[in-house]
Amino acid sequence: MITGSISTSDYLNAQRLHRAKSVRWFHITSGIIVAVGIATYFFGEHAIGFMIGGAGIGGVIGDLVLSSLYLPWKVRRIHQQHKDFASPFTYTWDSECIEVKHISGQAKRQWSDYAKCKEDEKQFLLYHSDIMFEMIPKSWFQDQTQIAEFRNLAHRARKT
Repeated sequence: MITGSISTSDYLNAQRLHRAKSVRWFHITSGIIVAVGIATYFFGEHAIGFMIGGAGIGGVIGDLVLSSLYLPWKVRRIHQQHKDFASPFTYTWDSECIEVKHISGQAKRQWSDYAKCKEDEKQFLLYHSDIMFEMIPKSWFQDQTQIAEFRNLAHRARKT
């Protein structure tokens, strides 16, 4: 059993983990665009190469602004609006199901009902669908053994 409330930093970390794969692909695409721009610039079409390279660099700058300014602001705003985050969540589980209890209600799901699971050093995300997830901070767990047990069960949901 684990219990905890979702802090603003937990929510921000969850959003960053959720968008990590898309960000990687965006950075790869922006890098390719910059490389094409440089190649175009050096092989004759200076103006077009400069515009293409600038577009790739602009994309990276735009993502940096999004991730360092807009996303934290938006997360703080949503966290303040979502009053349930301040109340404790209690999770219990066994080999078949995971159950959450909260002041607003409770839910019980089979591990196999989750679409996928993502994990980083700070938390687990259990996905109901591609865009809807439950965040479970690792700071709620008592020790590494409990985290390992949870991870093994959550792997049943992992499809990506």
